[in-house]
Amino acid sequence: MSDTGRSIRMLPGANEGTTMTAVRTRRPGSVEGLELVRVPVPVPGPDEVLVRVHATSVTRGDVVLRRMPGFVVRAFGEKPKRILGHEFAGVVVAVGDDALGFAPGSRVFGTTSGTEHGAHAEYVVAAAEGMIAEIPDRVSFDEAAPVPVGAMTALHFLERGGVGPGRSVLVNGASGSVGTFAVQIARARGARVTAVCSGRNAGLALDLGADDVIDHTTTDATTTGRRFDAVFDTVGTLRSRSVRAILADGGRFVTTRSRRDETLAELMDVRDLLASGALSAVIDRDYDLDDVADAHRHVETGRKRGNVLVRVHPKEI
Repeated sequence: MSDTGRSIRMLPGANEGTTMTAVRTRRPGSVEGLELVRVPVPVPGPDEVLVRVHATSVTRGDVVLRRMPGFVVRAFGEKPKRILGHEFAGVVVAVGDDALGFAPGSRVFGTTSGTEHGAHAEYVVAAAEGMIAEIPDRVSFDEAAPVPVGAMTALHFLERGGVGPGRSVLVNGASGSVGTFAVQIARARGARVTAVCSGRNAGLALDLGADDVIDHTTTDATTTGRRFDAVFDTVGTLRSRSVRAILADGGRFVTTRSRRDETLAELMDVRDLLASGALSAVIDRDYDLDDVADAHRHVETGRKRGNVLVRVHPKEI
């Protein structure tokens, strides 16, 4: 029983009111502003669940938010998080009385959109009706944690681009997190996929399902004379004026420079793709929670392939 008088269903052996390890942003700016701290384990509200985090990631978005002053974050309608980490996978250990769909012991993954703090911690609270879903059978925490953000982003923009059976799509930035998911999703939908990445990543793109590859270090994809039904810029380096030259009649240009909101329907679609084996996360490097600063440094190089995983190794409460 919590001090608010409400009851919470918890895993046997779990105790409220203890502390956890987390990585906190002491001040916006450089990676030196990150610190490993002990903070109270959050208590779930009536319609929330408490998740013991087993794995998370460091995304490009985490790096951007780490650098961004709080007033800028608020200008985008968001509340600054001192603990970053946009996606997670773990086990539900406590469930509020009004939280439906999950029970203590449920294996879950999702994002921290709308939560008070992120997933670079041993525990995170999530709304039961928020961005959270059960992990498919035979999918591990490490395999599930880096999926939601990149895969949902890819799915959203591919749908906006009208990518489907028999359509041709050019994926710019095909070796990054969003790009590797975009190649797989477009392939699963029956599209013909041309990947744009460096020559060293060409094999990766082909293994993921691309039909052919354009090496951006030697060839400008917008000057090849080829035309595509959709062009998906996952890294924000293409400009609409240049892209017009490679769009087929009625073709669409979509880019991650435009803002999007996450939806549970997208997460469930991604879950289905993960369960079917049509989708998997490419892991470039993995780090322990204590080494999140090093993970940030690697993401900042702009040379990661796929995703950067963080293993949390949570202590039971």
